[in-house]
Amino acid sequence: MTDTPKPATLHLGFFENFETVAGLLKDSGARRTDSRDFALDRPMTPAQVVALLQLLQYSRADANTPVRLEVPRLDERAYAARSEELYAWWGTIDKKPWLAEPLPEGGTAG
Repeated sequence: MTDTPKPATLHLGFFENFETVAGLLKDSGARRTDSRDFALDRPMTPAQVVALLQLLQYSRADANTPVRLEVPRLDERAYAARSEELYAWWGTIDKKPWLAEPLPEGGTAG
């Protein structure tokens, strides 16, 4: 039996602008599980992640804070096991291929 990770869940409280909240929920790819609960349990596109972030930002600006995001508990061991891979990934910013490109004739380095 494989260990299925618990999905992130959005819980909705009272909100005034139905169209905005419903539209952002739909755009996030959230799947309805109850009258005011939605699951985020599928791979998300960048556009869906942006919609989720916009929804959370919109919620924080509302006096009622209508959206609460519940995420599964973090398992730090999963990252510790990938330590070397993560250090290698982190170091990729030090590689600046654009510095190896020759400057245009008569050009200067920005």
